Amino acid sequence: MVEFAAAGTKIYFNGEIVPEREATVHVLSGAVKYGATVFEGICAYLGEQNQLNIFRLPDHLQRLQDSMRIMRFEHDWSDQYLAEVVGDVLQANDLHEDAHIRLSAYVLNEGFLDATQPVALGCLAVRRHDTSLTEKAARAQVSSWHRIEDSSMPPRIKCAANYQNGRLATIQARADGYNEAILLTRSGKVAESAGACLMAIRDGIVITPTVTGSILESVTRATLIELFERELSMEVQQREIDRTELYVCQEVFLCGSGYEVMPIVDIDGYRIGDGTVGKNTQAIFDTYDAATRGANNRYDHWLTSV
Repeated sequence: MVEFAAAGTKIYFNGEIVPEREATVHVLSGAVKYGATVFEGICAYLGEQNQLNIFRLPDHLQRLQDSMRIMRFEHDWSDQYLAEVVGDVLQANDLHEDAHIRLSAYVLNEGFLDATQPVALGCLAVRRHDTSLTEKAARAQVSSWHRIEDSSMPPRIKCAANYQNGRLATIQARADGYNEAILLTRSGKVAESAGACLMAIRDGIVITPTVTGSILESVTRATLIELFERELSMEVQQREIDRTELYVCQEVFLCGSGYEVMPIVDIDGYRIGDGTVGKNTQAIFDTYDAATRGANNRYDHWLTSV
């Protein structure tokens, strides 16, 4: 039998909290046959007062609602109800440590392409493992696969089917000896990695693709932009980035709820900076970590206590 990361946990599924083995979707459902699933990856962090706090939960719930709207899922779940589900799952699993939460909505109908209901809700929470930036440092390959775009499969929504694009790129990158893939738009501009947004430092300025540049509207990216400007007093430019521009940046990193901050020390065989974790990458991670754990009370409004 296949083992999953959430083996042995309790999962909210379709109105009940059940053992993870019982949280199943039929093989003929639209979720399985056509990838009719949207989801959020959300993190909860143990704070300095031994308090577990969910980071930017309202922002994640808004994006989930936006994803369901664009996918035309028919449901009546309020943000308050969704927040209660997340809290209930954390409590049901008695988690008192950093946790990763996956909140998903699935089409259960037999899989007609136009199926928009019924929709089931699933939520799991598992322990996160701390990893230093040095341990996370990765080599990336610019992929021959192009990033999907809004006129085909809109990347601004967090839809499971969208991840096939990044999956193909990642498999190729790892076959070629790299850890991560960076995808370009059809016009040849930098978009994002298979599962995270991209930011870079060039001549003391932070650069990152625009939200209309075939990227997910990332909660973490938006967080880091604010922290760079407010806490580190660094200018952030949201603009187009050329592939070769990455090669001459002093620092490059990926960011996302699961990734947090992942330094990229090599792209296509070009060493980035001195090939180690950059000072600004370390600084923004430390600043982000402080905000997620309530160590900087200027950002307490981002925390939802469990």
